[in-house]
Amino acid sequence: MGLPVALAGTAARRSSPVTAPLSHAVRDGRRAGTAMLVAIALGMVAANSSLAESYAFLHHYPLRLGLPPLQVEAPLIDWINQGLLTVFFFQIGLHTKHEMTTGALASPGAAAIPAAAALGGMILPAAVYTTFNYFDPVKLGGWAIPIATDIVLVLGFLSLFGGRLVPGIIAFVTTAAIFDDLGAVIVIALFYGEIEAVWPLAVIATGLLGLLGLNRCLHTRLAPYLLAGVVLWFGLVATGLEGAVAGAVVGLSLPLSAFPAHSASHTERRISPVALFFVVPVFAFFNGGVPLEFAHPALATDSVALGIAAALVFGKPAGVLAGTLLAVRLGFGSLPAGVTARDIAATALLAGLGFTMSLFIVTIAFHDPLLTDTAKLAVLAGSGLSAVIALITLTTGTRKTE
Repeated sequence: MGLPVALAGTAARRSSPVTAPLSHAVRDGRRAGTAMLVAIALGMVAANSSLAESYAFLHHYPLRLGLPPLQVEAPLIDWINQGLLTVFFFQIGLHTKHEMTTGALASPGAAAIPAAAALGGMILPAAVYTTFNYFDPVKLGGWAIPIATDIVLVLGFLSLFGGRLVPGIIAFVTTAAIFDDLGAVIVIALFYGEIEAVWPLAVIATGLLGLLGLNRCLHTRLAPYLLAGVVLWFGLVATGLEGAVAGAVVGLSLPLSAFPAHSASHTERRISPVALFFVVPVFAFFNGGVPLEFAHPALATDSVALGIAAALVFGKPAGVLAGTLLAVRLGFGSLPAGVTARDIAATALLAGLGFTMSLFIVTIAFHDPLLTDTAKLAVLAGSGLSAVIALITLTTGTRKTE
């Protein structure tokens, strides 16, 4: 969720090839983060004003796509979450593949520590949530809600401290977020969704085999990959699994090393604004609007709300820091030059900004409207509190760069 950023050391601060992408990614993060927050605010206003009835009507407005017998009918909110969000997942897959080909993930040694940070930042918050909801099977289904970090908002917050943070820490956070996004996609694919029919499995296999064949042949035209991705998406939706995952699979299947350099970068430049400035705000508007009429003081003691908030505010940063320090101690790699454990601890507080992916997991983890609204409010509250704590810490505790 952001532009490619390679790991950078202290010497890279004066190197334009590194600092330019860093500043570009941070600038995009600031603008996209602002757009997302505005969309969430508008959604909250719509859900809690005279527009509430129209807002709910739009949510459930039925839309039909395709021709019999290959036809899918679903409410608008499902088309947004399962269809439109596919573009965002495609960006995640494409961005990850770009980094695997020419960026930070191309070197296993350089990627080991951010990968460990992301893994710790997924395991510990899931454990925290599970602790609060272990004895309730329905509520336990939301264990993955706090595992994801919204890198768009993280980069937006980091932009406020551009002169106070070494480039290496921004690159470290971005690289860890790539693994975080990919991990969340894998969790969604493996643990959410129930197979409702068997025949679409053949459609899924057809899509996957098509992508595999194109990849092995090093085909360098994008259209056939997208066509195979549509087949995969349809099979996933018809089966009852999460169709948006198809976007990430398509992005990861592209053999970017065989693509002309200008073609690969052109594709990413075109898809990134659509994903960040249209898809994510639309998703945030329709998923961030929570009616507050059901909210009451007892909600603060609900195990779902407590589990999500505690996991985001405490579990996420603690997991990122623990994963980083453990990997360094075990000799898997080292921190970027100029980056200290204190820098990691300060910026790890931003890992509690869940938002986009967390809100998406809420929609697929719970089917009870009360649980869904409770979880969404907890995501917004936990992310907001994480932002405040991080803002105070980074304002008072960061050191100026040279």
